[in-house]
Amino acid sequence: MLIHERVAEAAARHQHAPAVVHDGKVLTYGQLFAWAEQLAEVFAGALSPGDRVALNLQKSPAAIAAMIGTLLAGCTYVPIDPASPMLRRRFIVQDSNAAALVLDAVAAAEWSREPPIPNLALLVGTCPALPAVQRASLEPPGQATRPVFREFRQVQSSDLAYVLYTSGSTGEPKGVMITHGNAAGFVTWALDQFDINSSDRIAIHAPLHFDLPVLDVYAGLARGACLFPVNETTARFPEAFLRFLREHEVSVLYAVPSALTALVSRSTLFRSGIPSLRLLLYAGEEFQAAPLARLMAALPSARVFNLYGPIETNVVTVHELSGPPAPGERIPIGHAIAGTEIFLVGNDGALIRQAGLEGEIVVSGPTVSPGYLNRPELTAQTRFVTRGGTQQPAYRTGDLGVWRDDGLLQFLGRRDGVVKTRGFRVDLGDIEATLSACPGVAEVAAIAVPDPEYTTRLLGFVVPAPEARIDEPMLVAWCRHRLPLYMVPERISVRKRLPRTSTGKIARKILVSNAELVES
Repeated sequence: MLIHERVAEAAARHQHAPAVVHDGKVLTYGQLFAWAEQLAEVFAGALSPGDRVALNLQKSPAAIAAMIGTLLAGCTYVPIDPASPMLRRRFIVQDSNAAALVLDAVAAAEWSREPPIPNLALLVGTCPALPAVQRASLEPPGQATRPVFREFRQVQSSDLAYVLYTSGSTGEPKGVMITHGNAAGFVTWALDQFDINSSDRIAIHAPLHFDLPVLDVYAGLARGACLFPVNETTARFPEAFLRFLREHEVSVLYAVPSALTALVSRSTLFRSGIPSLRLLLYAGEEFQAAPLARLMAALPSARVFNLYGPIETNVVTVHELSGPPAPGERIPIGHAIAGTEIFLVGNDGALIRQAGLEGEIVVSGPTVSPGYLNRPELTAQTRFVTRGGTQQPAYRTGDLGVWRDDGLLQFLGRRDGVVKTRGFRVDLGDIEATLSACPGVAEVAAIAVPDPEYTTRLLGFVVPAPEARIDEPMLVAWCRHRLPLYMVPERISVRKRLPRTSTGKIARKILVSNAELVES
């Protein structure tokens, strides 16, 4: 069953039950689905099947209704990080060839200062500065309105459901295509794996342009649970986030380790814990043993699961922790989820079956994306391979792993210039391309330094061109205007030269070592 079909079934069963609680307002399943149907009617009347709908919305009931409404209309939604610079937002709208743009009040004010977007067929929201063929309101239907559960466009499992943009090595984000079959495969597994039910209260912590909320939204709504979107200000402050979890009696939380580590180290978690929390899932980066053990000690009633999978595959392995890890222990990423095959490939391309030998993690299964939007060369050459004589795609993750003696898979790290920080995947080449484009810059290097809370911290190094006058504040401002905040280097050092290896390449290991020495 497709993900929006599951939501429709749940809305029919639980029309009067709370579906989303946000800013003190309760939206029932009937109200949420009626809102989604209203938007679906707008999309279906103005757009063709498969058209992309860009969602520049804060995490809110409106965003959730727009996601569901887009799917009901047989279109594809493209969530945009509302905190990202406008240059990046415009790129995503244009690169995805979005036919519609949905704006809340905050985004509308920001887009009102922007030049027009060509070929925009539909604008949902109020922004007179952006011309569109048709316009519609984002406001919900009246309180008395109930869903009519009408038949909208039928879609195939191979049709795109949504596109998630992630960091790219060229300085431009790349769109990961997720089909209805991909999304349905993941949500079906999540419903089978976790005992989510109608009494659960699920916090949506991660941003909607991330892949974690797919579980929160679609698995939660499929089971009649109540969703609690966490606004970004609350999410940034551990004590405020803890207060949110306690006040709303959240029972299910899915978050990145850096956010959970901050909860351990910078909040009053140990005073009274979170009594309501029974299911804790984490993914996006490796969780260090010490803060994880402290977290589990503060939440003795919660089952804890480590989930693994790049955005191109969503979750593909799972491991439930039987107890707090020992000091220095590395938590395995576990075993493959149902219907998915995980295998390791050596540098020579041969499969690795023996325990103890490392190789690149390759994934094959129903959740694997068909590739990158408008990037056929990247899809064909660098990431996706076809398995033997079949046409089922297998994704080369770029992650290194090793089979343990107990049959579980252990994550070892990356084999390329991609790092994780605060749960987000960042291609260091993206940062370097952005810095290189700054006038007066002759040479650049970006590195990641290990950090116990954020997994890694980003640092930049720049060599100015002759006679050029550049400094760190100017370079930071340049990056903030073009990159999401989590990708802006913490420091950007201006150097006369960069260290070199014997072959003339930039000696990045020396930069990392020097940075670690300074910090220590």
